[in-house]
Amino acid sequence: MQVRLDPASKRILVAFLASPKTPIEVSRIYGIPVATVRERIRRLQELGLVHMVLTFVDSTGQMRQYYEAALPIDSSDEELVVEL
Repeated sequence: MQVRLDPASKRILVAFLASPKTPIEVSRIYGIPVATVRERIRRLQELGLVHMVLTFVDSTGQMRQYYEAALPIDSSDEELVVEL
């Protein structure tokens, strides 16, 4: 099965390759609205490309969820195609 990812999903996935990040961090890095980042993360999780690695409540009472890419991908292509 092949999955074609839109540019926002690709940027989010590439961000998780370097190190685990929160949706807010990805939003700040790429200028993608947080709601869009969270939506795309849910889709990437459904595809098995991203998984949550850490969840905790910080000192301000906000829940922090860190995600990372679940597999190595080739980020050099303009259009990312992942074979599942």
